[in-house]
Amino acid sequence: MLAQNDDRNELIAMLAWQLDMGIDEALLDHPQADAVPLRLDQLLAVAAPAGDTGVTQTVMGGAAPHPSDAVKMPNPASVNSGLVNPAANPALANSGAVPPEGKINADGAALAGITSLADLQSGLAKLDDCPLKHTASNLCFADGNPGARLMIIGEAPGRDEDRMGVPFVGADGQLLDKMIASIGLDRASVYLTNLLPWRPPGNRSPTDEETAMLLPWLFRHVQLTKPEFVLLLGGAAAKLVLGSHDGIMKLRGRWRDVDFGDGVARPVLASLHPAYLLRSPAQKRLAFEDLLLLTKRLGAVQSNDETG
Repeated sequence: MLAQNDDRNELIAMLAWQLDMGIDEALLDHPQADAVPLRLDQLLAVAAPAGDTGVTQTVMGGAAPHPSDAVKMPNPASVNSGLVNPAANPALANSGAVPPEGKINADGAALAGITSLADLQSGLAKLDDCPLKHTASNLCFADGNPGARLMIIGEAPGRDEDRMGVPFVGADGQLLDKMIASIGLDRASVYLTNLLPWRPPGNRSPTDEETAMLLPWLFRHVQLTKPEFVLLLGGAAAKLVLGSHDGIMKLRGRWRDVDFGDGVARPVLASLHPAYLLRSPAQKRLAFEDLLLLTKRLGAVQSNDETG
């Protein structure tokens, strides 16, 4: 009986680890028409009976997440002039991920006073409070045409981007160039940046504090660039900008209107990051479907402008 409990606890721990990795639905081995998809967080909430021990630890050694404990992502609606309001994100505020109110007000005033991309880049370069700045080789600000209709936002610089200070210059950047070329675009006709302007050491995930500090700068970047459309590449960028806990497979492939704090509802499309596509080439089909949605929207707007 003890062995059976150990096996059961191990299976629950494996499910918790999969939830950590972004898998969010439990599926059957074979299709069942009347089956309702069950979210893994819901399954884990009822998987362990009261008093059961040893089942709240993941195989990575950390505590299994619970829906009520999840850190809430900044909501675009709470961003005004590039400022994230901590009151709208109590989980972030309670975790210490949001700086003190006085510092937030000071940073918000500073961001509101930035009126050009050159000043924004200069301001980021002086952001000494961000730990990422001190471990990265270069600030990776942007590339392409700042007057382009399309702004592409990735996740974080990689090794090559950190070395050169330009986003999307590694193998994933080469794939991105081919992807946008397939719909008639190139770097001269798009504008490229990342959620994070510095590479995290060892390619680790950014902390909540780092994200809370840098997200307002990204929103101000969008405000100053004024793109007609925004393409988000990767789950991290999509979750934060869209204010969602869903994985990228759920967020991709659908247009959403997002206000980046300037009162303009911009059409935003999430898709798969080229780095992920290099690891999972079978998913390129989904990325191409997203590109077709993008080119259809770009073409439709251009046609309306020409006829109007």
